[in-house]
Amino acid sequence: MKTPGPLTNLQLLLLTWRVIGGWRSVYCGKDFWAAAVVTALCTRLWYATPWWADVISVTPSLLGFTLSGFAIFLSFGSDEFKTAISSSDELKSPYVSTSAAFMAFVFFQVLALLYALCAKALAFDPGPCLSKTQIQSLTPAADAIGFLLFVYSLMLALRAALRIFRLSRWLNWYSVVQAERAKAASHKD
Repeated sequence: MKTPGPLTNLQLLLLTWRVIGGWRSVYCGKDFWAAAVVTALCTRLWYATPWWADVISVTPSLLGFTLSGFAIFLSFGSDEFKTAISSSDELKSPYVSTSAAFMAFVFFQVLALLYALCAKALAFDPGPCLSKTQIQSLTPAADAIGFLLFVYSLMLALRAALRIFRLSRWLNWYSVVQAERAKAASHKD
């Protein structure tokens, strides 16, 4: 098997997108619809108040926690276990799939944070040079999108955690099988 060459950052993002299933997995995923429901339930929070303050205060800590969790995941299990959950087809590899879940989680957190920073920067009285009614009519939709991005990034935390839990169960099963094999081999001697 040929070792894959280095990928650019854009190529890595596109690979992540393919591994997680692209737009279809977003729009058809329960994570997205749960985020949409939470966004609708929290309308008062993003419609009447500067919602970006919450995003800006929460996301950096969450991002640090996520990156720490990703680093721990990469050191998770033995080399034999990592080999067992790896595949030459990156799109079907449980190891790459879990990494992609973390990468998507990080991507959407960063996107939500950048969106919130831009929303905060653009929250100003347009004065006489811009039509205030046009800006006011666009603002609720823009605020809803920003808050939805934030909540969706939180939902992806659950997805990443579930993938880690699934892998921990596989590691447990793998360890039990290895122990049983070692025990059976010692009884033959």
